[in-house]
Amino acid sequence: MSFSTLGQQILISLLTIFFYGLALPLLFSWVLTLINRNTKQQLATYYGMNAQVYLGFLGIIVHESSHLIMALLFGHKITGLRLIKFAHPDRQATDPEALTLGYVNHRWNSGNSYQTMGNFFIGFAPIIGVSAVIFGLTAWLWPTMFHNWVMFAMHPSLNNLFQPATADGNLLVNAGRWLIWAVLVTNLSVGGFDLSSADLRNSGAGVSSYIVLLGLIGLSAGVLTSTFTEWSRAHLVPVFFALSLVVVLSAVVNLVTRWLTKDK
Repeated sequence: MSFSTLGQQILISLLTIFFYGLALPLLFSWVLTLINRNTKQQLATYYGMNAQVYLGFLGIIVHESSHLIMALLFGHKITGLRLIKFAHPDRQATDPEALTLGYVNHRWNSGNSYQTMGNFFIGFAPIIGVSAVIFGLTAWLWPTMFHNWVMFAMHPSLNNLFQPATADGNLLVNAGRWLIWAVLVTNLSVGGFDLSSADLRNSGAGVSSYIVLLGLIGLSAGVLTSTFTEWSRAHLVPVFFALSLVVVLSAVVNLVTRWLTKDK
């Protein structure tokens, strides 16, 4: 292999790893935060701040649990934890958590690269956690839809996405399960996907270490193999197509919320 060919292979590998490992996750996190923050703002404006708790409690719990699990995986020490709580605007002067609906406070050793990098994943953990719960609920309550999602992720096509749901039981059973699914997914979307300013700052604390790791992976893959790009497309593109369905669900929830609050 010539040096120019090797250099081109390394460059493609680096671009691939940064595109799939950083750019796309940031894009999906930004879009989901933008949509669902607006949904929560609509609810807070028209029904009060704690309407977010009543209509998004499951999402809040999964959101904070995702932070917690990721913090523990990266060896952080948990110093404070509330998976869900009501906001108390009247206590802002004395309580730093007065406006939060849940929190996970943690400490880490800034001299430990692994723990420092963990901040990146801890901050964005709710996107992974809430999406995983939505997919799990869909597999349980609406198997045909889940199958369609998997087929769409592997082979993007509207035909795959809209196969008729005829194999999950009789119509009455299906209707009940679909209703439960809709309520739970709405609750998860309302409470789970909005990354707070604290979440984003926390991720920023670990982004430098994460970029160095991605660079090392991309460089190594570029030197050792010419098939890294093809492997990435085969395994990661379906993941992001699946996440695009989560974005669509969040957008639908946002539109319904706007409709419910338009006359308030």
